Amino acid sequence: MKKISLFFLCYACAVGFVFAQETTPKPSKAWKSYLKKNYVNHTEIGGMFGKSYSIDVNSYYSVPIKASANLLVQSFNGVKVYKNWAVGLTVGVDWFSSYQIVPIGIGIRKPLGQPSNPKAVTPFWGIDAGYGFTWLGDTSNGKELTGGLNVSPQVGLLIPTGGNAKFTLSIGYKNSRMQSYVKTGIDPYSSEETYDFNFNRFLVKLGVAF
Repeated sequence: MKKISLFFLCYACAVGFVFAQETTPKPSKAWKSYLKKNYVNHTEIGGMFGKSYSIDVNSYYSVPIKASANLLVQSFNGVKVYKNWAVGLTVGVDWFSSYQIVPIGIGIRKPLGQPSNPKAVTPFWGIDAGYGFTWLGDTSNGKELTGGLNVSPQVGLLIPTGGNAKFTLSIGYKNSRMQSYVKTGIDPYSSEETYDFNFNRFLVKLGVAF
C-alpha cells in the first residue's frame, strides 16, 4: 500500500512539473514579450542653426565660424524602465559644414501626462549625452580629428497617426566639441596647428516614434 501511495505521489509531482513547464513562459520568450511591449524608438531628421567658433590652442585666439544651417539624423532605441520613462542608446550623424560628427550616447525620453484620449497630442521631453566620433571626417594631408563630449536636451510633441506610430515635432539645443590637428611642412621647418571646435546649435526636428 505504501509503495502504491508513493508511486501516485511521484506521478502527481511529475505531472505537476510538466504542467508548470508548459504553462510558465520560457525566460527567452518572456524577455522578447517584454521588449515588444516596452520598446521605444524615435527616428528623426532635422536642422541645426546657430554660431560656432574654433580656438587656436597655441595662441588661445578664438575664430568665429560662419553661421549656417546644418543637417542631422538620429535614432533613439530604448526600453521603458519605469512607467513612461524610456532609457536607451542614441546614434546619429551631424553635418557641420566640412566636418561630420557621429554622436553615440545615452538618451532618455519621457511623455508628459497620461492623456485619456489616445488620439490626443502628447508633449514629451528628452535628453541625450555622449561622445561624438569623427570617423567620417577628412583626415587627408596629415590632418587628425578627435571627437568630444556632446549634450542635447529637447522638448516636443507626439502626434497620433491613427496607428501604433506617432509623428514627432521637437525643438532643442545641442553642444558638440571636437579638435583638429594639422602638421604642415618638413622638419625642422614644419608647423603645427591645433584647434578646438565648439558647436552650439538650436535644433528643429521631425520624425516618427513607436
